[in-house]
Amino acid sequence: MSDGFASRKQKVLIALNSDTPDKSPKGYVDEPLLPLIMLINKHKDYVTTSSCSGRICTYLEGMEESLATDDDGSQVMKDSEHKFQGEGEGEGDEHHSSLQTVEAEKRAKGGQWLYVSHDPVVIPTIGMEHWIVKTLFGSEAHRVTLMEDNCVDSVQDMTHSQLVYFKFEPMILHIEASTPEAAKLFLNHSLFSGYRNSGIVPSSKRTMLAIRSTLKLDVPIAYVSTTNSESSASSSSSTKSICVEPPKSVAEPKIHLMVSLAYLCTLIKLSNDKFQKNVAQIHRFEERLTEYLKDSNECSTKKKTGDQGEWEDKEARRQRKRIEGLRKQQDITKAETEKIEIDVLELGDTEVSLKSEVETVATAFP
Repeated sequence: MSDGFASRKQKVLIALNSDTPDKSPKGYVDEPLLPLIMLINKHKDYVTTSSCSGRICTYLEGMEESLATDDDGSQVMKDSEHKFQGEGEGEGDEHHSSLQTVEAEKRAKGGQWLYVSHDPVVIPTIGMEHWIVKTLFGSEAHRVTLMEDNCVDSVQDMTHSQLVYFKFEPMILHIEASTPEAAKLFLNHSLFSGYRNSGIVPSSKRTMLAIRSTLKLDVPIAYVSTTNSESSASSSSSTKSICVEPPKSVAEPKIHLMVSLAYLCTLIKLSNDKFQKNVAQIHRFEERLTEYLKDSNECSTKKKTGDQGEWEDKEARRQRKRIEGLRKQQDITKAETEKIEIDVLELGDTEVSLKSEVETVATAFP
């Protein structure tokens, strides 16, 4: 274990035990993950660096005037939590490449989480139409219009606009391991527990693990109009608008639903089912790690603990072994002494018995 890993782990443990909110939007660790995080952090070779127990959310991507550039020259797009990288361009497919460029530009900045829930969503039996829009679009619900009857003419508008995504994201853990060997062992147990999207993150300074499953759901459900605010306001009369909040004084681009309200309800139900599978998977993972981490800890500390399980340094171990050796030698000497005494007593009894027999014979034959 390197000194760098030990010091970083110590800082993480201090932060976890602190009342100060962490850097996540929520500000603290998700409660369903606390037993698993405590289990992992008790082991000398691992420490958790970030986590999420799972969530249902809607996300409005942002817009950037310029692109960031990665070390290898590829275009990289970032929002508050993820890094997006263009992939799979076809040779000579200029239209495909241009769409990826647009995708890069619109995802780069200003992303907004419209709704986040770390628990399954309870769907009401009445008033679902207003509820679902207000819930999933939050403070931007007053900008939402229902899906148009004919969206063919709007395809170009959609592809060049900001999109709103409905997401279900299962549990994710980021873990630093003390060595690459320790990371490989942990990764094997993660894969066997169903976290098939897990892997070791390349890094020259740390050995990092990302633990992910395949329960993810990521669907575009709406787009923001690319027209100016005046034309957007005038064209809104041709579409049904759901104003669950009073409109703001300044006209804003509309958010056009690309799917029906029934479809949004279906997405929520699918995500609720995935939540149940996600929780069951976390429990299985915790059970497997409980056995594995316990065994590996016992193997690594078997020769480093005293009789009561406390930590002891090299000198304390030497003194303990010396005392144990002397005690053992004393026990052997005592056992040998007791054996000699027993033999002497038995010899004395034999001598008395022989003397008695001689006297008996002498009396019988005077």
